Amino acid sequence: MFTELDRVLDEERQAIRRLDGERVNALSDLKVTLVRTLQESSIEHRPEHAQRLRALAAGLRRNAVLLAHARDCLQDVLAVVHGAPSPVSRSRSVPPVRLSLRG
Repeated sequence: MFTELDRVLDEERQAIRRLDGERVNALSDLKVTLVRTLQESSIEHRPEHAQRLRALAAGLRRNAVLLAHARDCLQDVLAVVHGAPSPVSRSRSVPPVRLSLRG
């Protein structure tokens, strides 16, 4: 179970980096199923399980941070595309970057 969750988290991290929202959503559903299965399982509470759970929690946090960062980047890009200064630009008092969408 731990190995499968590790694999899903790694694959999710790669999908986040590719901005593959469809794959991220699919993996999220799989991740929920695996976590529920783990919660309902009758695994023995042993020190090595605690260590694996801590590692999984760290992986979940890392992916959550990547998702939040990707969301913020996309919001900034959309703001620039629509002619508004991005939140990052406004907060740093730097003029927004203008992208040319022409070939």
